[in-house]
Amino acid sequence: MKYTIWLMFLLSVLPNKPQPFSPEERVQGYAVNGEQVFFVFDPDQYGVSPERVVVTGAFRAWDQEMEDPNWNLTFSDGVWQLKKDKTELGPGVPFKFRINEGEWMDPPTKAVNRAGGNLVLLPDAPRESFTAELRNEKVIWANIIGDRPLNKSAYRLKDAQGNAIPIANVLPNTSSQTLIATSEPLDMARVYFLEIPAQGLKTACSFESWFQTLYSDKPLGANLVGDRTIVRIFAPRAKKVQVYLYRGRGDSTPFRTADLIKDEQGVWEFIFGENLHGIYYDFTVHGVPDPGNHFYETQPIHITDPYARVSDNTWGKARIWEKTTPAQPLANGIPAMEDVIAYEVHVQDFTDQLPVAPELKGTFTAMVTPGLTNRKGEKIGFDYLLELGINTVHLMPVQEYLHYPDEDWRASFEDDPYMISQGVNEENYQWGYRTSHAFAVESKYRTQGMEPGSEREEFRDLVQAFHDQNIAVIIDIVPNHTAENMDGNEWFFNFNVLDKLYYYRTKDFKHIGAYGNEVKTENRPMVQRWLIDQCKHFIEEFGIDGFRIDLAGQIDQQTLKALREAIGEDKIVYGEAWIGSNDPNYEANPDWDWYKEDSPITFFQDDARNAFKGPVFELKDKQKDRGWPGGNFGERDKVMLGLLNGFPEEKTPLNGINYLDIHDNFALADQFGTNDFDGRLGVDENLYKIATTLLFTSLGPIVLHGGSEIMRSKGAAPLEEVLKETVTGYKIYMHGKRDTYNHRLANQFVWEQVGQRPSRSSPNNYRDMHAFWKGMIAFRNSEYGRLFRLADAAPEGYYQWITPPRDPALLGYIVNGQICVLLNAGNVVAAFQDIPLPEGNWKLIANVEEVNMEEGVRDEREVMTLIGGNEPDVIMPAESLYIWVRESGEEEGQR
Repeated sequence: MKYTIWLMFLLSVLPNKPQPFSPEERVQGYAVNGEQVFFVFDPDQYGVSPERVVVTGAFRAWDQEMEDPNWNLTFSDGVWQLKKDKTELGPGVPFKFRINEGEWMDPPTKAVNRAGGNLVLLPDAPRESFTAELRNEKVIWANIIGDRPLNKSAYRLKDAQGNAIPIANVLPNTSSQTLIATSEPLDMARVYFLEIPAQGLKTACSFESWFQTLYSDKPLGANLVGDRTIVRIFAPRAKKVQVYLYRGRGDSTPFRTADLIKDEQGVWEFIFGENLHGIYYDFTVHGVPDPGNHFYETQPIHITDPYARVSDNTWGKARIWEKTTPAQPLANGIPAMEDVIAYEVHVQDFTDQLPVAPELKGTFTAMVTPGLTNRKGEKIGFDYLLELGINTVHLMPVQEYLHYPDEDWRASFEDDPYMISQGVNEENYQWGYRTSHAFAVESKYRTQGMEPGSEREEFRDLVQAFHDQNIAVIIDIVPNHTAENMDGNEWFFNFNVLDKLYYYRTKDFKHIGAYGNEVKTENRPMVQRWLIDQCKHFIEEFGIDGFRIDLAGQIDQQTLKALREAIGEDKIVYGEAWIGSNDPNYEANPDWDWYKEDSPITFFQDDARNAFKGPVFELKDKQKDRGWPGGNFGERDKVMLGLLNGFPEEKTPLNGINYLDIHDNFALADQFGTNDFDGRLGVDENLYKIATTLLFTSLGPIVLHGGSEIMRSKGAAPLEEVLKETVTGYKIYMHGKRDTYNHRLANQFVWEQVGQRPSRSSPNNYRDMHAFWKGMIAFRNSEYGRLFRLADAAPEGYYQWITPPRDPALLGYIVNGQICVLLNAGNVVAAFQDIPLPEGNWKLIANVEEVNMEEGVRDEREVMTLIGGNEPDVIMPAESLYIWVRESGEEEGQR
């Protein structure tokens, strides 16, 4: 008896899939046995030996939690595996494996179910066997896979309150598509459920067919036209919309209320016969209390205009405002994409420690205030950026974004030791990836004490200040998700009330998305227009020069193509490709879903980043986690691909934009930290400079993380997860230095480090690192640097590689016969032999000590000049770099 019980227990816990898994299953990442799915991670397919493997995907809303035992795989018989029921997952959903502390694993290139940078579970299985759509007031279009009755008595149609609607007829179109005709008119704004009782099937009738036909080109928002003010808002299923006017920002009683009139395309409008500039306004939106609706009848609140030019913080009223006169364009035009050296920077981080008046801290005005110096007399702030040499400022989000209310925040955390240590006990600091009003400028960035609306002119003045110095300005937009669903909270600022089912991707009337929600641009012309309109707005009213698009992989390919066409090909546009949608229908449609190989915009090239300086999700082993420069010498071939922009999906150097670090994840100084991956305690500076050299000698555009040139560290944020809660119940997630989006002190520019030499209290040579980066920027901007600034694919042999086979720590390359770069990432002296330099004099312009384009560098080993044509040898000190440029010879005229 005991034996039988023990055997039954073993059978219940052991996988019931025959071992081993087939080669196909190991590549595709899953196996199926009846109603069970086995996630399969074969380390050999990925070339890793992980200590832990976790699977995440749309089935768990791309949850990034690594400790959840429900999604941790177990190692057995050479593979990692996890058994799940099919019903828990669903067909056609994307997934991905993560290892150790969270490193994402790109799918094997030979996986046939690879799509959009993910693996896809059961890609060929039917997704839904029973769906229905409202087509018009008398017709529902149903899709029934399997046994389909044609007798109208087999169907039931009810509204959300359970009232039956008689069916007049059922007619087949294809083997699955079926017309359901009703005997009485349907209300297109209502939710209906279609049932086949005998089969136990029930589905909500979606609005897809109707929604994708709604379009209007009427200007939305509150617009001043002569002596009139025209207010318009799009809410296709609302029954009534009212606008309320207030004279003061704190007024609770409106001085005027008006009912808007709806047109056939769902746009509500009212025309006031006067200029209402400066007047505050909000709306109530009314409708039936069906599932998925949040109209006034179920959420009795006022909302603000998603097209508002001014929002008094996210929580306040909107304000009617005249159009802003844009900055004058760049005198020499926007930099061509191949010439872009972008500098990503957050307004508050950049200005918090500047020596400006208290009311200017954290503002646009502070960012462009000239004449500032630190205590050493070094230029900081605006003048610092001008001297750095970059040609594009990339501002992290400046559209109005969500901060938790200050009063609530202070009541919650004013005396909290952890929050005090992070500088966030009195305000909810944020990077801004939670837009609430895409046409408004962030309120917190205006001069303190100024009235709402003045931030628009201050932002325009910032753009003008950079334009006057021939520097382009681009902004980071966040159209993929909005502020209404963040940190597990749900609010009703605009879209959630106007029509959640129109504006967002949903399932069973609920939001989907790894970041709270996903804005639905496909099949939604007015959402597509909203994205394009906000970009045109910032161009036409501020004069900006382009955009970085957050999580662009969640914006459908056709919308991004339309955006590029609408704003002009001269604008700078790049974004993130790697995270797709949680909607299987989106992911399964090749016209919507995209990844690097069919990207409609320039994408962040994470493959080059990983090779140049290591992955971003864990820092444990210096030899493995810092790319080729840090000791992972098996990455040398990938470094070469990164330099050439030659990964399979890159047809030209403009397909991907190379970078080392960016606001997400660990700072470069921490990744190359000498002690516990904390850059404040010391940085392996020579290796840091080798990684820098790789970036600056790669083809195409590049983007720099602001502050990396002075080894800015996030070490002030502990590497731990901390969960806080406000007095009103809002959850606050603090992720530490791997993701410092709400840690204020860890992100600040420490301006006193500019010009600082090593000391007992601070071992870093901030002065020399800053000078090195300035020199590399000058090199890339020079005539020699044109060799890297290519728009078209480099011809065969453009990079002539020097790869000593016995020493993978060495890498050399001669670029178009004009530039020679030699790198030794190893910790011992090594030699390059018989370097095939073309004839001519080769001037040394860079080593780990300095970059000097004009006079050259006199290295202590006296290798200042080489003579080409005689294949010289070069001895390389440990952790060293050399860059020569060809001064004379037959090919000099090519420079």
